[in-house]
Parts: sequence; C-alpha cells; structure tokens
Amino acid sequence: MMKIAYIDHTAKWSGGEVALFNILTNVGRQVQPLVILAEEGALADRLREKGIDVRVVPLDEKVRTRGRNALSPGIAGAAIKLLAYGRKLAPLLKEEGVACVHTNSLKSALYGTVAAKSAGVPLIWHIRDHIGPPYLKPIVAKSIRLLSRTLPNGIIANSNSTLNALALPKSKKTLVVYSAFAKAISGERSRTSGPIKEFNVLLVGRLARWKGQHVLLEAARSFLSERKVKFWIAGDALFGEEAYRQELIAYIRQHGLTNVSLLGHVDDVQSLMASADLLVHTSITPEPFGQVIVEGMAAGLPVIASNEGGPTEIVLPGATGLLIPPGQPEHLARAIRWMLEHPEEREQMGRKGIERVKERFVIENTVKDIVDYYEGLLSTI
Repeated sequence: MMKIAYIDHTAKWSGGEVALFNILTNVGRQVQPLVILAEEGALADRLREKGIDVRVVPLDEKVRTRGRNALSPGIAGAAIKLLAYGRKLAPLLKEEGVACVHTNSLKSALYGTVAAKSAGVPLIWHIRDHIGPPYLKPIVAKSIRLLSRTLPNGIIANSNSTLNALALPKSKKTLVVYSAFAKAISGERSRTSGPIKEFNVLLVGRLARWKGQHVLLEAARSFLSERKVKFWIAGDALFGEEAYRQELIAYIRQHGLTNVSLLGHVDDVQSLMASADLLVHTSITPEPFGQVIVEGMAAGLPVIASNEGGPTEIVLPGATGLLIPPGQPEHLARAIRWMLEHPEEREQMGRKGIERVKERFVIENTVKDIVDYYEGLLSTI
C-alpha cells in the first residue's frame, strides 16, 4: 500500500476539491491517503466522515486567499510565508513516511514543492487550471510553465487542453485523467408526453466572471416573453467574488429578468439536474475541464458549452450537445432556442450523453489510471 500525501490550500467545496474527494473515496486499498489542508471546511468534514485521515495546518488567511494574479508589493512577503509554511509541513511528511506528495491546486503546488523537497519525497503536481491568459497574467503563466518543467517529478492534468497549455517537454512524466462522475448512473431520464409546460435551463458553477454567468443573463433577455422558459443559476461566490454576485443581482433587477433565479449554493445538484431540461456551461476563458458537464450528461441532460478547453473533450457536437463561441450571448440564445424547438433531438442527445459518461468518465477508470501512474513514477525514482 502506498501512503500518499494530498495537499490543498482550500477546503471549500469547489470543482477541484470535489474531484479530489471523488478520487480519495474511490481509490481503494492500494493507496492510504493523508490529506493536508490549510483550513477547515466542507472538504475536511466530508473526508473525515469517510474515515480519511485529514490534518489541518492553518495558513495565514491573507496568503491563503491571495489572488492568483496578485502582483502587488505584498507579493514578496506572501512568498516568504508560503516558503515557511512549506518547510513547516516537511516534518509531518517525514513522520508519516509518505511515498509521494500530490498537490491539488496551484497555490499548494508552490508550498507543496518546498515541503516535498525538504522531506526528500517525490512530488506530483495535479494541474486543474488553464495555465495561460486571460485566466492568468502572462508573467504568472510563464513562471508556472517554467517551474513545472523542473520542480515536480510528474504532472497530472485534468484534460489534454490543460496539459497542452503547459507546453512541457516530451520527457516529462505526465498523465491526463478526467475528473470523473462518482455516483450511480440510473439510466435514461423519464419523459412526459404532451406540450412542454416549463423548460428549465440550468447553469451550475461558482459565481465568477470567467465562468460567464453574465452571458446567460444577457441571453435570458431574449426569452422574457416566453413564460415557460426559466433560467436557474446554481452556485455562490467563493473566492472573493462577491462583487460579481452583486453585479449579477443588479443586472437581473435592471432588466426585469423575472425568468431568472439565483439559487445560491445547492448541495444536491443531481436532484436539481433531474428537474432541468438543459444544462449550459458559459465559461468565457478556456475551461480546464468542466466536471459539471459530465454530471449533467450523467443525468441525461443535453449540454450547450463553450467550444474552448476541456468541454471540447467532453461534448460531442450534434450528438450529446452543442458547442458555441464563448462570451457571445446571441449564440447562446440561438442554441437554447434550437434545443427548445427540437425535443426529439434533445432527448436523443441526453441518451447519448449518458452512454458517453459510462464509456469515458466513470470514477473507476480515473482511480485506476492514477494508481498505475503512481506505481510507474515511483518505480523510476
């Protein structure tokens, strides 16, 4: 059994943390996980409920919540604190006798490197972000690319798009593994006969400008006269994005969007998807993967997504959904209209989406690939 230390700077219930939870709760007996977090939160609580060893070593909140593109004068002080925090973790890694460190976020990759090197253990960076503009400032993206070539022993990426953005040499030991669906897939959605009484369009994701919720609001204006078309936005502002949330609320009020509901955080997303008719994904910068798209397809929903980044590896255009240019509400509105007016094609897309998830995006495949990767990497070090 391999004892692997998983390091993350946040315990908030967000995309990368949900993916980590799914891996750790399905990895089986070949791996003994030790999870080291910089704060308490939902991830820590849920992992403990599953009997997984979680250690919280607090990190200065100003450093932990500092934006990925923050290049203000305080960056030197924050860097020093990150280095000191990494050295603080090294004795724990030695004491626990871990075989490898697996970081789960960009920030934890930085201090996780210090911890792993200080403890003398191999290091894997799990990259879940698009390393390039506009998501990252050019100088930040360039720095991460350079560091990724030399510091980690291996790189795991959540999509080919994410891996390609790193521009790594072929000699680097890499793995592309998708953030998979980790629940039972019940099968085809139940269908009701007769005219549609309500058509519910769902967007799920934390509220952030790059996630593009404002694009959906602009598209929703085209459907104000059609009472049966409703728009649900599930998710909340998590990482200092409250101003964006208020901007969305102001836009809804200004334009009288009575057809839009901001649902906030939703625990049972699968039940919400069961009540929806269409899933939209509106990121305006390349999405690293798009885990919620897989969840929607597993629920039998057709999908409309931006045609950049990870979604292009998930959605089969014309078969399981539609891919459209990002950041263009008029294209989104037309795609929603097509879905509304083609119920038979929409249902067929939902069925094919379920089959695609079963074939490509189940957790069993993900954990097998990761365990095989650990064994192959560690055997060469």
